[in-house]
Amino acid sequence: MATATPADVLLEIDTNLSDEKIEKVIERKARDIDRDDNIGGLDEPDRRDLEAVLAAIHIATKLDRATSNQQLGNAQKSYEESSIDELRADARRLGATDELLGIGATNRTASISVPDMRG
Repeated sequence: MATATPADVLLEIDTNLSDEKIEKVIERKARDIDRDDNIGGLDEPDRRDLEAVLAAIHIATKLDRATSNQQLGNAQKSYEESSIDELRADARRLGATDELLGIGATNRTASISVPDMRG
């Protein structure tokens, strides 16, 4: 069950999303935290802060990004990346794993075997 509120997320990031949309993002991030076996022992304030920061990262990287880049171009993109880095650092301090931060999720790896043709 989510403990963060839209007001908590708005402390982390400025967005024009409705409270309803922010609540849905918070609920999603709360489920992600529940599924991560490497997160444990969070007290309620830390849990609320982690949900808010993860929701802010999601909003900044997926929901608000397209609009921001169209409005201000590269200056906004640089600012945005710096803000996202700060949010990720905050999430790390609260115990977020790479999986929760989406780091490494897009790294593609493959194992191939090549038959020995010698001989």
